Amino acid sequence: MIPPKIQQLCASKSSVTSLMNEDPDLTPSKAYDKVAPEKLPVIFAQKHSAKSNKDDYRNVLEEDMEAAKSCGNFDGTEPKSSIILATNFWAASHASHIITDALRELSKRRVKADLPPVDVKILYDRGNLKQLLKNHLNSKEKDYNGEKVQIPKQGEVQGITLQVLNFHIPLVGTFHAKWMVVDGKIAVLNSNNIQDVANLEMMCHYEGAIVDSFYDSAMISWDSALKPSLGVHKFFEEDAARRHFGFSNSHTISKTIGDSVSQKTKEFRAEYLKRHENNESEFLGRDGRDMVPFAVQLGASRPRKNHEQPNHGSSFSNSGGEYNRGPLGTGGSPVPDHNRQEQIVDAEVPPLKDQAASSTGHIGRTIATEEGQDEVAKVLNQAAEDNTPEEGQNMASADASKIEYDSILSAEAERVQGFLRTLEGLTKHLNTTIQPNTRGTLTHFGQEAYIRDFNPYILHPRHKPFPIAMVNRRPFGSPGHQSVRVPQNEAWTAAIRLAETQVFIQTPDLNASLLVKEILDAVRRGIEVVLYLTLGYNDAGELLPFQNGTNEQIVCSLFGILTSEEEKERLKVYWYTAKDMRAPIHAKTKQRTSHIKLMVVDGHIGIHGSGNQDTQSWYHSQETNLMIDSKEVVQEWLWGIRSNQNTHIWGRVDNDGIWRAKEGRGDVAGGYSSGDQIPGAIGGAKIKFGWMKGIKGAIERVQGVGGF
Repeated sequence: MIPPKIQQLCASKSSVTSLMNEDPDLTPSKAYDKVAPEKLPVIFAQKHSAKSNKDDYRNVLEEDMEAAKSCGNFDGTEPKSSIILATNFWAASHASHIITDALRELSKRRVKADLPPVDVKILYDRGNLKQLLKNHLNSKEKDYNGEKVQIPKQGEVQGITLQVLNFHIPLVGTFHAKWMVVDGKIAVLNSNNIQDVANLEMMCHYEGAIVDSFYDSAMISWDSALKPSLGVHKFFEEDAARRHFGFSNSHTISKTIGDSVSQKTKEFRAEYLKRHENNESEFLGRDGRDMVPFAVQLGASRPRKNHEQPNHGSSFSNSGGEYNRGPLGTGGSPVPDHNRQEQIVDAEVPPLKDQAASSTGHIGRTIATEEGQDEVAKVLNQAAEDNTPEEGQNMASADASKIEYDSILSAEAERVQGFLRTLEGLTKHLNTTIQPNTRGTLTHFGQEAYIRDFNPYILHPRHKPFPIAMVNRRPFGSPGHQSVRVPQNEAWTAAIRLAETQVFIQTPDLNASLLVKEILDAVRRGIEVVLYLTLGYNDAGELLPFQNGTNEQIVCSLFGILTSEEEKERLKVYWYTAKDMRAPIHAKTKQRTSHIKLMVVDGHIGIHGSGNQDTQSWYHSQETNLMIDSKEVVQEWLWGIRSNQNTHIWGRVDNDGIWRAKEGRGDVAGGYSSGDQIPGAIGGAKIKFGWMKGIKGAIERVQGVGGF
């Protein structure tokens, strides 16, 4: 099942990183040639296996399992301090300034402490005609410091060294990965680009041996000479200090809000699960089952074969928003026993302490300049005017003329939390308590949409090591669908084909032809397939030839192909509905969208990262994803998915692929009449001059204003 060549590569002690450790003058590109001598040609000369995977994965022999186990390493000198940050698109924005301000602060601290500079490498994709000849371009200071990017000049940050690389393989080999590696010890993998967009996102923090894979992947992606060199990377098995992870209340962030957990939060968790398990919620979705948490739905899952493999890894996920609730209160148990209180684990993020905002309380840009301080002052003054008198006093107590960074991470977190310490303050900041009416505009309806359950931080309880693998794909620039057999696609395909009970996918786009086929096959053999999609996301780009169509077109096509009502009921499709909404809205409003990329199978296999379930990600873009096998962690991810959106309550479409407002579902009260469809939705209808709109969408993608 595993080709000998692949098995040899996986089990080899040599990697790009280890070879660079041995020879400091070796570039990542030359090291890669030694590990895997096959070199990709450029542009149209590229060739790739066009054969789809016909394996059914059901006749797995014991020797196949042993071969798979042998592919993992599941069990130098100190490197220089370093940050390697990769993103698809970087745009000057409030989001980017949070990062650049942090770089300025890091530089200031290194200079003040008389420490060597931290080496910072930034990798992004901003298409350039020069990349027709050379895919990796070292960005000049005038380019990365220009108006559209605004990364600091080297002279502004003398406590760090900066090298910025622009990577793209024409025509469509986009660098779409999004991650960061810090000091070779900590990695974060996320769905978001560095720009201001109205997206719900997911980020996970990893430690352990998997970070070595991130580092090696970073070197392969960088390809060019490192100026300056990052020194010798110290692997996990060589560094005893890397074996101590921060979980739950021992994590740095949790210490900002106290070491104990409130009984109120414990009781909330137990009551939440009990109420939804018994369908006692005020809102029960379309058929009374949609509201039930995945963890409860999966309680009836058939037992799975357990192939234990030792590994190291830890993660927490972050999905955006105000938080005062913890993750799944059962530590990952699929069916909670509410009579056993010891089964409830401590909440990872208890409610905030009652205190006024700190003197540096401010969310967003924090720039140590008079101009930046003036901006902060405006934010705080507006917050003081918008809130109640008591809240206004707290907000106004922040002295905007003394904006500075706190000295430690925990204090920084507390500073931000202080600014958003009340639900009312958060809803003002996020422009929540709004609802689309039938004309597509937004109207107030009050706090009825479970905004109180926002839960952006999930700090996992201590858990056993679990199997974990990086499942990426390299960029492929040539048009067409021939680049199929890559780890990312194989992981997605195998997970769906081996599903025993349920497949859950959240993605902004879904139109990859191979995936559509796998979904239909799974539904026909009795698997429940749950899809969370964003209505109208990147419709223009998906209208290009060979892209396979929009989300609406695909959804209507899926229901049209299925022949029985039983099959159609097993396919549950939802349009993303934001936490402050009682109905989905079209992505063209640019107000509420989901950009999360996640697949969960049978409640224990999870795959997340940068890869969308669309044609571009399946066949062309460079993607980085991780696959884990952990019931505890995956089901806490699902808790985070549920608690940060209302998709499962109000987003489900009918069995013809069309969303309609219905009495008793809560939609009609939000400005719709029974039977109304979402403004802007067209169902499976063909779009006139779609190819022209597709070209426009492709241009917008390159400019960073289209969905990607």
